[in-house]
Amino acid sequence: MSAVKKLSMVAIGATIWAGITNPVSAIMVSFGGTSVPGQGQFSSVPGAKTIDFESGAPTSGPVIYSAPGIGPTVVSGTIDSVFWTPSDDYTKYLTVAPFGDSRGNNNVSISFAEKIDYFGMYLGSFDSYNSIAFYQDNVLLKLLNGVNSSFNTYVNFFAEKNESFNKVVLASSAPAFETDNHAYRIAEPVPEPTTVLGTLAFGAVISRWRMQRKQQQKSLNSTIS
Repeated sequence: MSAVKKLSMVAIGATIWAGITNPVSAIMVSFGGTSVPGQGQFSSVPGAKTIDFESGAPTSGPVIYSAPGIGPTVVSGTIDSVFWTPSDDYTKYLTVAPFGDSRGNNNVSISFAEKIDYFGMYLGSFDSYNSIAFYQDNVLLKLLNGVNSSFNTYVNFFAEKNESFNKVVLASSAPAFETDNHAYRIAEPVPEPTTVLGTLAFGAVISRWRMQRKQQQKSLNSTIS
C-alpha cells in the first residue's frame, strides 16, 4: 500500500469520527480487507459471514434488506451520473440513491435476526450525501456522515465489548452510495448478572477449598515432623 493511500485512509477515518452524532454507544472503525481480483475487497474478520449480492439483496432469512417501493437495488457496471462500480469490482453490488426505481432506492435497511457486533462493507465511495446509521431495536446508536472521497476501501465497524446492534441503515440524498461484499458477525451472548455472580461465588468457594487444603497439608506436615 502506498504512503498516499495510507494517508488517505487516516484522513477518511478522522473525518468519519468527526461526523459521528448521537454517541449513545461506541462504534469503532477500521479499514482494510482482502482483495480478490475482479471482485473488489472482502472482510478479513474471523467468523464474519459475507453477502456478495450475486443473488440479489436477501429479503428473507437471518439478514433482510428492505427499501420503499421496489426494494433494494442491486446493479453491475457503471452508468454515468447514476452509479459507479467500485474499483476492481466487476460483480453485482448494492447502490443507494433517491431515484426510487431500478437506478437506485433510498433508504436501505439491513435487519439482523440476531444481534451482531461487527459489520463491514466494500465502499465505492463515502460522499458527504451518504450516511450509515446503526441501531439496536430501533434505538439509534450511531450515525456516520460521509466525506467527499472517492477512495475505495473495505471499512469495518465494531461494537464495543459486550455491546451489539441489529440494524444498519444506508442512505444517500444524491446518486449514489455504492457498496459490495457486506459482512457481519453474530455477537457473543453477554452473561446475565446472575450468571456472573454465580461464577464469582463458585470462584470464591474454590478459593476457600484450596486454602483449607493448604492449611490441612500444613497441619499434617507439622504432625509428621
